[in-house]
Amino acid sequence: MSRRADVIIVGGGITGLSTALHLKQRGVTDVVVLERHFIGAGQSGRAAGIIRATVQHPTVSATQLEGQAFFDSFESRYGIPLDVNRVGYLLIAQSHEREYVEQTAAVAKKSGCVLSEIDSHEAADLQPGLNAEDDCIYLYEPGAIFVDPMPATHAVLLAAKALGVTVLEGCEVGTIRVEGDKVSGVESAAGRFEAPSLLIATSVWGQPQLSALGVDVPVRPHIAQMAFYQVPPASPFRLRRIIFDSRANLYMRPEHELQLFAGRKERDFIETDSNSIDPDNYRQTATHQAVADMSRKLAVTLPFMSQGFVHRTYACTYDITPDEMPILDRATTIRGLTFAVGFSGGGFSTSPWVGKRMADLIADGSNPNDLQLFNRERFDKGKLIRWSNTPT
Repeated sequence: MSRRADVIIVGGGITGLSTALHLKQRGVTDVVVLERHFIGAGQSGRAAGIIRATVQHPTVSATQLEGQAFFDSFESRYGIPLDVNRVGYLLIAQSHEREYVEQTAAVAKKSGCVLSEIDSHEAADLQPGLNAEDDCIYLYEPGAIFVDPMPATHAVLLAAKALGVTVLEGCEVGTIRVEGDKVSGVESAAGRFEAPSLLIATSVWGQPQLSALGVDVPVRPHIAQMAFYQVPPASPFRLRRIIFDSRANLYMRPEHELQLFAGRKERDFIETDSNSIDPDNYRQTATHQAVADMSRKLAVTLPFMSQGFVHRTYACTYDITPDEMPILDRATTIRGLTFAVGFSGGGFSTSPWVGKRMADLIADGSNPNDLQLFNRERFDKGKLIRWSNTPT
């Protein structure tokens, strides 16, 4: 016996859950989320959880501002406790990058981001122990936040379920059923589900699922590597802000009181042969070379961390696109089929914005200009999204 739904969402990460939540808020009656593992088992649970709007693209900046507002008001809106760390974001750039960084600030401010350029002394006050060189450029965004991604993903899950979303874990989707030119449902580990609308939100696994349906998306796997560091026992300093430092090409955020999280600018490390990467079977800790590289760079930003040590490391599979921005679109050949893939490590911060607009696209077919920016066609037309806050 099959079960009927209004919308099936394949993928129980933050994007799928956010879309499900927004669909229910739009009044869609029967929304089903199918997750092959457990909720947040993919990239969502391994995200940095950083949401900052200091980027050089108005729409990308807007996605971040919407993410900040969503999580800032989450507990008051849904009655579900969620720790939100309102620590601010400090961008450190080199003197020769001034023209580019000033353009970043202008674009972000126009989008509604509150930020200001500060001097080295103010930067050192915001982050004691910082290598605050006088000739560097410092932008500070006080509204930037971070959240622990797994509790946040589960908070969205609880909010969605409270509104009536059905979520099935351990439910792998096999065949996506198409009748004529229209999606009709799926065959899954829990049996057949029928629905006129289906969203694929399965990160790097979405590419082969779409390819099997004749939909080509330029998404490739990449193994990203991160580390948690412990502050030296005798050090009076702690990381207090979210920081990106172009001197080191490293981003970081606090992790409780005595630790910090650090990650690299992954664009510099994308593999030349992605065919060798199996997202279901890869080393899930960082290599010694990657850790040594991050440790050296971390001490450039925070000299006191030259005596710090690695607490633990991990690696995860990103779903990379050519411009490191997601593909949010619907299939032109299969009615009712939509997809949100290719987040390139940025899916968590954009999830409230993406979920709302994908819900609009699914529920009534509305496709505003800001969503069209992320369509599949941009790669064929050479209209890649340029958004980096410092030169690449």
